[in-house]
Amino acid sequence: GFGEAGPGILAVLLSAVFYAWNLILQRQQAQIARPVDVALFQNVFIGLILVFAAPWFAIVPSALALRDVTGAAVLAAIALMLLSWGYARAEAQALVPLEYTAFIWAALMGWLWFDEAVTPATVAGTVLIVIGCWIATREKAPAVPAASLPPAP
Repeated sequence: GFGEAGPGILAVLLSAVFYAWNLILQRQQAQIARPVDVALFQNVFIGLILVFAAPWFAIVPSALALRDVTGAAVLAAIALMLLSWGYARAEAQALVPLEYTAFIWAALMGWLWFDEAVTPATVAGTVLIVIGCWIATREKAPAVPAASLPPAP
């Protein structure tokens, strides 16, 4: 079997399922609400969920950590509003493949800011993501009804 990696593999699989479900919910929300409303709604509910764990797990962050967390929160809110704006204007099937470019950006930022190694597996994965995004988002020729085709010779 998977040995010690089994629980981790299961967690990642469940995470992927929940992430996909979240994208569907984001698309639905984007159809009926403004981007700022979507971001506010999602962040308020996450805050309400996390506040129940705060008495046991919260620690007072240092000023530096608080600055970093605040910056990350602002970037996350902006990203969520941009996602909502995009999902209100295009079908999920066209946008979801582009979200996979986040892995490319993560690898690039890890290399630039944290001196993380970019391995051949990372490069291969990046190439596959770019190819997949290109295939998924390119224009497809409209189908021609059979009745409008000229008769076969």
